[in-house]
Amino acid sequence: MATLPLLCILVYPLFLLCTSATASPDQEPRFRSEKYAKGFEGPYPLQRYRSADVSGPILNYWHRSVACEDGLYTILAPRGDSVRQSGPMIVDQQGHLVWFKKYQTTYNANVHKYKGERYLTFWAGDDSIRGHGAGSYYMLNSHYEEVYKIQGANGLSGDFHEFQITRDDTALFAVYEVLQIDLREVNGPEKGWIYDGLFQEVDVETNELLFQWRASEHFSLQEAERDREADGETEDNPWDFFHINSIDKDWRGNYLISARYTNSLAYIDGRTGDIIWKLGGKQNSFTDLSHGGATNISWQHHARFQVRTDTNATRMISVFDNTSRGEGAPEHTSRGLLIEINEETMTAAVVQEYWNPTPISSQSQGSMQVLENGDVVLGYGYSAAWTQFTADGEPLCEVHFGPRIEFHGGQIVSYRVFKQEWVGLPLTSPSVALSGTQAAVSWNGATEVVTWVLQGALPGVKVNGDDSAVAIRQRADDEEHDLEFEFITAIPKSGFETIVPLPADRLYSKLRIIALDKKGISLGATKALNWEPEEMKTQVAVYSGQEPHDDGKTGAAPDATSSWTIGIGLITVSILGFCVWLVCKIAYGRSLKGLFTRDKDDQAWQRVSTGEELEELDGFGDIESGDHASDSLLKQREE
Repeated sequence: MATLPLLCILVYPLFLLCTSATASPDQEPRFRSEKYAKGFEGPYPLQRYRSADVSGPILNYWHRSVACEDGLYTILAPRGDSVRQSGPMIVDQQGHLVWFKKYQTTYNANVHKYKGERYLTFWAGDDSIRGHGAGSYYMLNSHYEEVYKIQGANGLSGDFHEFQITRDDTALFAVYEVLQIDLREVNGPEKGWIYDGLFQEVDVETNELLFQWRASEHFSLQEAERDREADGETEDNPWDFFHINSIDKDWRGNYLISARYTNSLAYIDGRTGDIIWKLGGKQNSFTDLSHGGATNISWQHHARFQVRTDTNATRMISVFDNTSRGEGAPEHTSRGLLIEINEETMTAAVVQEYWNPTPISSQSQGSMQVLENGDVVLGYGYSAAWTQFTADGEPLCEVHFGPRIEFHGGQIVSYRVFKQEWVGLPLTSPSVALSGTQAAVSWNGATEVVTWVLQGALPGVKVNGDDSAVAIRQRADDEEHDLEFEFITAIPKSGFETIVPLPADRLYSKLRIIALDKKGISLGATKALNWEPEEMKTQVAVYSGQEPHDDGKTGAAPDATSSWTIGIGLITVSILGFCVWLVCKIAYGRSLKGLFTRDKDDQAWQRVSTGEELEELDGFGDIESGDHASDSLLKQREE
């Protein structure tokens, strides 16, 4: 047994090199951090990455359950006074950034199916037009290419409140138009002005208008719950009496719409545009079997049919009720609401309400999504939070992406929040930053990467034996393909950015990092990097992979020989790691887990930043390590 400690001492450094440097530099989400909630980590807590010119959110879990780790991705679009860069964002189930891209002010990021394929969809444009916007709808494929850009029809601009791909593979969205109208019935001028609420359905490929509906032709101005005050006197100050904010098309070809300023939902005939019934508001069509709980919605958003069959007259509707005053509810607290209606008896009843355990009041925006397993996700709109519930209303996870103290201030908001399936296969290559004996590697948008493999090429490779000028230029272009790379180490991907240890000596002249999926298949690789260990001690080299490859495919994969090398290396590392763990476990009766610690010294990392990037960090302050959520999940996983 005397040889066991010696064996551990000799083999452990190699094992550590191969397996221990798996810690991501990503900051872990906080767990019930009062410091975060009170704004001491900034109005919009962000983290920077060494290898990519993006910033990721730092989340604060107020409640967390392993039940939320369902393999889905969270889709949101943060914006607000404290958000310097707006754009669609994807976050994984561990709370780490997956993908972000800067656009104009962005709303309503989601995933829709079109002709059998999933697309990342969102609105981007100008939202400064008093409660609505003028912009376009984007549809990105799994490679993050803008395949479709959809505009409003009839010379009108698309509004941010709604965008859907229907079961007919058409696009459905909201539109606002300034219209002159007689306002005498609401004590206004004969030639007054309103924001009319419209929706349009268009062909995705051609943008041809298929159907259009406008509120002023079917709703009385007196149905508005919002006072006109001085609005509507001039064309520059129209009155928003309706405020359409969601549209859903059912299998019958009819439409369910939500109008915020009438406190009602309306069911619209898809052929004539006539109103079939209204739920809530001054002209409610239903008898409420829940003592007002089903029809007292107010300032609501995101109404959707949840049961799409015609076996009987009973239908389910979900809606995010912004300021409910339902039985037993704290005044002005927002709720998710599942309503059952019967179109024969014209009755409505509450099936389930979804109340956040720590009451949140969202005065505008918001969403309610019913997942395939029955769970419900509420996005709190004007408050920077989302919560996942069980079907019967038990809260599972409450997540904040901004401090609670700012929930009502508009500093950081997301119009809606969704959880969706998504496979991201970017056409770019992985990005890497080198410093000292470490590399930070990331791949913006790549969802399938499981392992990063470091390879090295020995010096002295000669290309074609030709030293002519033409051959030298050709060698510069084709050098990576002519080099013979060998396996150095394999590191499991962790978070957005993963740290990979580099060899401390000058054995290799070139390095590259390859991304593998769960089957060990190469998805792409970084560029071949010049390796100068001495120079890297005092400087940082950043190699961006954000330019698409000419062949339209993801990063170049290694050849068959390299794949065999990777496979043998992975098997060797796995066997060696298990043997070392087993020997040391038996010898000392303890796990080596505590030996694997994260290197907290980030001072060597000094990415070259533009003035704008540095300015973006001003006012945020230093983001320190706070409470982490991982410990709270340990017990749940053990159970």
